Order: sequence, then structure tokens, then C-alpha cells
Amino acid sequence: MTEVVNIESLRVLSQIFTPASFKKVVREGDYSFFEKKISNHYSSHSATNNLQLIKKLYTELEIYYRCEYIFKNKLFNEILRKYSLQTTTTFSEFKVANSKADLMLLNGCIKIFEIKTELDDLSKLKKQIDDYQKIADEVNIVTDSKFISKLLNEYENTNVGIIEFTNKNSLKTYQKAHAVPSMYKFETLFKLLHKKEYLYLVERNFNFIPDVPNTKIFKVCYELLQNIDIVDFQKQILTILKKRNIECPEILMSKQTPSELKHICYTLDLNSNEYEQLFNFLNKKI
Repeated sequence: MTEVVNIESLRVLSQIFTPASFKKVVREGDYSFFEKKISNHYSSHSATNNLQLIKKLYTELEIYYRCEYIFKNKLFNEILRKYSLQTTTTFSEFKVANSKADLMLLNGCIKIFEIKTELDDLSKLKKQIDDYQKIADEVNIVTDSKFISKLLNEYENTNVGIIEFTNKNSLKTYQKAHAVPSMYKFETLFKLLHKKEYLYLVERNFNFIPDVPNTKIFKVCYELLQNIDIVDFQKQILTILKKRNIECPEILMSKQTPSELKHICYTLDLNSNEYEQLFNFLNKKI
């Protein structure tokens, strides 16, 4: 039986599992947000330090209140289990056209995972999928069993993957995603790039950098790169984005970093000093 009083308490406690709350811990040494939430909503726990407390609370959330972070962190831990961060890059809340992809994975292709928990609705899903298909080889919906039948019916015989986050907290694939390059859109792909990245691609493909005022550089690079075959251009974008590496992959992947916090640590891209601050916080006695 849960030690938490009610679902509303769990909803409040789930706010602990955000990059913003741990940013305060590792960059400001400020534990007040964490301690206030625990003292007000989780006072009956039997943990002796913050690490034990986080593990117990995370387990409660997995069982009773599967918020978006539980889905994201499960996906991210599966990625760490299957792939090396030396060859694979991921992004969270990555802007694509007018949408933000919950999780984007880059290895030999671009894979996007859109999460719909049982707490969500599906009103924005079609627009999100349409946006992601403009850049991605594979677009997957990861969802609760509540939506599986509806989504399988809606996306039957399409290129969209359907993955269930089961009641046992495992991932079950019902339909595999596949690429449809005819859906790629140059403008959407181009706007994923930073200035130095599209300048690099112009030089790589055309052997020069445009000698124009800064006010015109975007337009000139856009027009030049538009001449590249769209499939080739998408692969070049993939290669460029994979170079946006994190600072301490070896610490993130180590057992010292709790599995419950892997996704938060990745999102914050902690340096070695910040990991030390995190571990000090986790070992702090209650």
C-alpha cells in the first residue's frame, strides 16, 4: 500500500522529477524545493537519505501516477541499455516546426518518440506527427494502454510506430515505424540548424562561404542548400546534429548515477562538479 496520502499528493510530488528542481540542487546548492515538497506531502516515508527517498517515490509514481517523466525516463534508460552515447545522441523537448518532440534519438537515422500518458489527451497529436514526419526516419507514439486501440485504428497501415508503456512498466511495440522520405520538408530540416552549422554545410557542399552581410547570410545559405537532394540533406542534418554531444557521458552511464534520474541528468548536461553536487545531495541524511 502506498505511503503517500492520495493521488493529488503524488501529482505534487511528481514536480520533484523535473530538470528545474534538480538545477537548483546542482547549480545553486538549494534543496528547499525538494525538502518542502517532501515534508508537506511525503512525511511518512522510511528512507534514511535522499537517494533512498527518491527511489521509493519513483516506485510510487510508477505504480500510481505515471506522469510524463516516468515515460521519458523509461525510454531514455532503454536507449542507454541498447546504445552507446559515443555513437548515439538524444534530445528532449526538441523543437520541430511548431511542435516539441518529447524525445529524439539520432544514430543511423532520426527517430522521434511522442509520449501520451493516460493523463494526456490526443487533441494535438495529429499536428505533432505531421511536423515530425518532415524530418524523421521514424516517428513513434509511446502511450498508455488507455489509448492503444484508438491509435492502432487511427494509424493502421501508416508509417507511424505504436508502442505501449505497459502496466508492468515495460515497452511493447504494436506497430513499427518506417521512413517515408517524400514527407521530408527542406525548410523544417534547415531550421534545425544553428548558424555555424548551416555555414559548415554550405562550405562542405559548395566549397565556399558566402561573402555577404550578416543580414543576408541566412537567405543565401537557405537558397544554396535547397539545391541538395532532400534525402541527402536529411542525412547531412543527422550527421550535424549528432555532433552536439554531452559533457560527461561516462558519469551519466555509470551505476553511480541512479536510473531514476538519468533523463534529468542528460537534459541538464551536468559537468563533473555538478555530478559531485548531485551525489552529495543524494547521500545527504534525512
